[in-house]
Amino acid sequence: MPTVKFFATLRQVAGAREIQLEADNVRDLLDRLSADYEGRMDRYLKISTVLVNGKNVVHMKGKKTKLKPDDEVSIFPPLGGG
Repeated sequence: MPTVKFFATLRQVAGAREIQLEADNVRDLLDRLSADYEGRMDRYLKISTVLVNGKNVVHMKGKKTKLKPDDEVSIFPPLGGG
């Protein structure tokens, strides 16, 4: 089962640094997170950077990127500051 690691605001919303979640691909994983957290993550998930094993899914197959049981998915919401 893939491990999902949360960062910044998402960590607060999830109430955990990481969880394990069954999903076939990135889209399924994001949909499951949305459902499991009753939409509280939606605004962040839409604009977050998603890495699978350290590689940005934008450079892979996007949300269609397949997931294997031993994959590590890191989700980074946008950060701001000045």
